[in-house]
Amino acid sequence: MLKWSGLTFDEGPGVEGPVGPYVQSHRSQHYKEAANQLLKDDKAYRCFCTPERLENVRTLAKRSGRIVGYDQHCRHHAEDHVQELLAANTPHTIRFKVPSTGTTTFQDIVHSQCSFGNKTLDDTILLKSDGLPTYHLANVVDDHMMGITHVLRGEEWVSSTPKHILLYQAFGWEPPRFAHLPLLINKDGSKLSKRQGDVHIAALIDKGYLPEALLNFVAFLGWGPGTTKELYTLSELAHDFDLTGVNKSPAVVDYGKLNHLNKLHIARRLADPVQTDHLVRQILPALREAVGKGDTAGRVEDLAYVTRVVVAVKDRIRLLTEVPRFARPFFVEPDLTTPDAVAWRDTFDLDEVDRVVNATLDGFVKSDEGEWATEVVKGVLNGVAGDMKLEFVKVMKDLRYVVTGTKVGVDMITILHVLGRERTLERLKAYRRGSQL
Repeated sequence: MLKWSGLTFDEGPGVEGPVGPYVQSHRSQHYKEAANQLLKDDKAYRCFCTPERLENVRTLAKRSGRIVGYDQHCRHHAEDHVQELLAANTPHTIRFKVPSTGTTTFQDIVHSQCSFGNKTLDDTILLKSDGLPTYHLANVVDDHMMGITHVLRGEEWVSSTPKHILLYQAFGWEPPRFAHLPLLINKDGSKLSKRQGDVHIAALIDKGYLPEALLNFVAFLGWGPGTTKELYTLSELAHDFDLTGVNKSPAVVDYGKLNHLNKLHIARRLADPVQTDHLVRQILPALREAVGKGDTAGRVEDLAYVTRVVVAVKDRIRLLTEVPRFARPFFVEPDLTTPDAVAWRDTFDLDEVDRVVNATLDGFVKSDEGEWATEVVKGVLNGVAGDMKLEFVKVMKDLRYVVTGTKVGVDMITILHVLGRERTLERLKAYRRGSQL
């Protein structure tokens, strides 16, 4: 997904560097050494409590209204007792010795100063009984060893940060700066859930969103440039983004805004010839499937024509997946026998439609055969409306029915211009022949 979005990283899986390996399962020795160092310095201890005992501790704490956390049962075991349990291969974890007094304070870039009484923090597990690290240990060790200067994560991790600060202090390491980003919520105020299909990038790709639009959208969740500018490229975001501009308030995930940005980015791509070619080739398979055998002239294989069509429909689409729907009339003859077309036909004065078709045909036939500019097309149709004493929009509606058979689509001047003189005349004549049967 990072590759699709255009986001690259300097080091990581597949991009090796001096502080690898970059897969957590390959770094087990680092975590064990760090945990053992804390044991040696008396800043951690082995916990032999069974899952059943821990569950009982939690249950009793809830009943009494106390803070739910570990009761430090194993914190004060004598060393000889610990050795006996180890000799018996008793399963155990390694827990951090959180100071029992004092306050841990840190400066968050988003939330400013945050303070937590140490007595509210439990002795968190660092290494599980299977020898694997918890996030609390792994993130501190990895970030220190990899020289991480800034940690950006969701605000649900604010309450765990004092434990991480204390771990940095226990190791004698300088902690990085923290920025806890606001939660993402739906428009109704509910928390965005992984169970909702649209939060998955794969689902957004399938819907036809461009990577640069999604990046633009995500950057604006909880952040703004302080100006009215809304269309950003990745390089512009990298230049203008500043963590001090991130808000504390939850960020509303508004798909209407995402659709708007996607529309702007599609138009931006279509303004560049090279990107237009890439976009058209990306859309082509879905377009071929949509027009199917209805494209009797095989125009979907004419890349120049397809490009003109895609440019023509850009003002109507928000998603790439909408292109086939609006592009279909440019390739497929209208089918006026479908239930929708038949129902729509009942709203027309068919005698008027016949007169509009005849007048339009006459006007186009009389026009210069070498000219098929939008101004020429519009001029003829304005003449038809004037001669027939009809509103221009009425003429357009009649022609939309005849030429496309669909209620919604690109404006008729554009459709006729892109279709071209010959195919426009063919469709008008085909309708006239059918209406005379």
